[in-house]
Amino acid sequence: MEQSQGVVALLLLVTIDLVSMPRSRFHTWRSMLLQYLMRRVSQLVGAYGWWRLGAGYCDLYRAQERFVLETLRQNEDSDYGRHHRFSEIHSLEEFRRAHPVTEYDHFKPYIQRVMDGDLRALYGPKENISMFYCSSGTTGSSKHIPMTSNGFNKTMANIFGAIHGFVGKDFFPSDLMKVMQLPCAPRWRYTKTGVKIGPASVHAMSSVLVASQYSMPREANIIASEAEALHVGFVLALRDRGISSWEAGFAFGLWNQLQFLERHWPLLVQDIRTGRLNATLKVSDEQRRTIDALLTPEPRRADELQREFELGFDGIVPRIFPRMRMVSALSSGTSMAVYRERCKRYLGGLPVCSIIYTASEGVLGVNVREPGRSPAYALVPGGNFVEFLPVNESGEAEPGVAPLLASEVRVGQLYEVVVTNATGLYRYRMGDVVRVVGTFHQSPTFDFQFRAKQMLNVHMEKVSEAAFTAALQQAVDAWPDQRLLDFTTAESVLDSAGAAGPPHYLVFLELNGPPLSPEQAADVDRSLQESHYVYKSFRVKDAIGPMRLVRVHEGTFTAFRQHVCDTTPAAMQQFKQPRVLRTEEQVRFFLERAV
Repeated sequence: MEQSQGVVALLLLVTIDLVSMPRSRFHTWRSMLLQYLMRRVSQLVGAYGWWRLGAGYCDLYRAQERFVLETLRQNEDSDYGRHHRFSEIHSLEEFRRAHPVTEYDHFKPYIQRVMDGDLRALYGPKENISMFYCSSGTTGSSKHIPMTSNGFNKTMANIFGAIHGFVGKDFFPSDLMKVMQLPCAPRWRYTKTGVKIGPASVHAMSSVLVASQYSMPREANIIASEAEALHVGFVLALRDRGISSWEAGFAFGLWNQLQFLERHWPLLVQDIRTGRLNATLKVSDEQRRTIDALLTPEPRRADELQREFELGFDGIVPRIFPRMRMVSALSSGTSMAVYRERCKRYLGGLPVCSIIYTASEGVLGVNVREPGRSPAYALVPGGNFVEFLPVNESGEAEPGVAPLLASEVRVGQLYEVVVTNATGLYRYRMGDVVRVVGTFHQSPTFDFQFRAKQMLNVHMEKVSEAAFTAALQQAVDAWPDQRLLDFTTAESVLDSAGAAGPPHYLVFLELNGPPLSPEQAADVDRSLQESHYVYKSFRVKDAIGPMRLVRVHEGTFTAFRQHVCDTTPAAMQQFKQPRVLRTEEQVRFFLERAV
């Protein structure tokens, strides 16, 4: 009797709690209950995760050593563990002495065996494979990163803990308002044993619980082409005035979404007004029926949106979403910082928050600075073991240099991230170059700068992505009649039909403005010479020829993004525009779209 009374009392408390929470009017009863469960579970898991992280920050070395030894014990009976004598390693220093620094090719045969069904190649008997993450392939071909069930659970606990500790009040609010997210349907592939292969960014979205909070219901995420998926996503989000936050992935994605909204708002408003997708949208009949079934005519909301859009797009986001608290978009690095600055015009003071630094290999850091400032990521104790390989301004490590511990790095210096994770990668060079910017308890704080292989090098000058981007931005800032929409570069050797002469850079620019004058075309070359002594020395000697600026038609970079996602395993959500093209096919794509 007492037990049943307790159950009734608990249900009553839950009901009162649920009913008292502000909620989106576009919830079904099922999605509302699922989001309620998601909110409360996230808060509990987050609080516990933050408590564990806090303990780890008090003794970072021991937390990382404990993580490494637990991982070795779990996998010491695997073929890889026996080959590297995991059973004989009993301290972090022994691990660093015994195990070499690695790259992907070191693990490739083992990962292939796991993909073929031989889990004991990398894992002990208690591990199961959840999925294979497919990297974005920014600097080359995509890599397959295994994710185990235990690894996924630990990753999510770390994410919830980190978010709860730093931005919990915004990310886990006590309401049931929708979160705006504009995904494209992933193109899942499968191993011969039936395990999914796809982007890490959409793994969590496969959870019914996680998906319940988003403005796009799971059943609506069925369109793989970017333009049509964005149209549907915006229609479903714009109709809801109570959207509380916006998850955009990368600053590049946020910029692209804002540009789409500015160009296509009349059609979006029309579809909200009628409660039907317009006939010009290129979707299948089945997709159209599915989306139309989720819509109802919203003429009052359409009128409100139209009034705001007609007033202009300065500060448009908080004007159409007055409850929005923040925008989440990874904006680290020289390339993403450009997009972050461009987005500010639309956001009207809303902060762009880079909450966590994550990759297919795992969660590498949590931002300890308040939203809106340049990120400073602290390590996630117990989430993985991170070392720091010293590199120069071009992202290259000197031969024989060993990775450093977190306690050994220096503020202001560049390092390549070397990670040991819970899912089969040990002392793995990720290719991410970070700069140490401070400390948080016993952890250094750092910010992502660029990918190590995104470098221009036609005559041993080694111009990094960061150096070129800064020079280009300085030149463009002096062009008052031009707006830079996007850019990429290539080495002239990849232009098989190019003119003879010294090697040089191809610079592909998408601009909004009149034709470039010859003087403007030379500005970028002059700007790089002023900031990069080695490049200038080779230009003076004519060992490197003048840059060739190629202006491409508006929409070229959008078309390239869709092309990459159509022809490679990369997903739209994880796409990052490469700043250095590496194949003749890529260069030809841009040359064919020259103005």
